[in-house]
Amino acid sequence: MRITIGSAERDDTGVAIADLYDWLRGDTEFRRGVEAIGLQSRGEPGAMGDAAHVIELVLEHGIAALNLAVAYATWRTARPSAPAVTITFPGGALTVQDGNEETVRRIVEALRTTEAAEATSTAEATGTAEATGSAEGTAEVR
Repeated sequence: MRITIGSAERDDTGVAIADLYDWLRGDTEFRRGVEAIGLQSRGEPGAMGDAAHVIELVLEHGIAALNLAVAYATWRTARPSAPAVTITFPGGALTVQDGNEETVRRIVEALRTTEAAEATSTAEATGTAEATGSAEGTAEVR
């Protein structure tokens, strides 16, 4: 599942997001379930000032959602004045600003719901292709 994490505040320079990126990269437990992680600068071409940073990552499996939520909560506890962040995932986004138990639960629930929806969609697409296959081994997707 592809996810981006960015600042929820327009005027943020990306310092907090870069710090979160460093924190996530250093968390070996979190990185076990991550296929890819990167830090991208986003901004208007030719615009003055610093470009905002966005963390882009790909989670491999459901337990990685829990690891992301726990890593975020731990980072947030160490940086209580950091700006709110928005976690964007297929089909939605979630803005969080603290690291309490409720926030961890909300992150995990949102990501697991998305993962389940993706799995169902993939299973339905695969089932449709298999159900309409012919004896010659070709499949017609409807």
